Amino acid sequence: MEDPKTVVKTEQRKSLLVLFVMSIVSIVIGAILLFGPSAGPSAPGNGAGWVMIIGGVIAMGIYFYARKTGRP
Repeated sequence: MEDPKTVVKTEQRKSLLVLFVMSIVSIVIGAILLFGPSAGPSAPGNGAGWVMIIGGVIAMGIYFYARKTGRP
């Protein structure tokens, strides 16, 4: 059986890595929706693009906060 302290340390880092990667993916997809070829004044993708970008920025903020306050 694995040592619980080792598992907790590695799982926390994996979770933070997944959070960071998904925030980047969310920002990129949101930018594609916002500035894509069909982007016009009333394109329905504009709202979705902004929501994805804002969600990605919030997730990235949580990532940096967790890295700053997390245990080594």
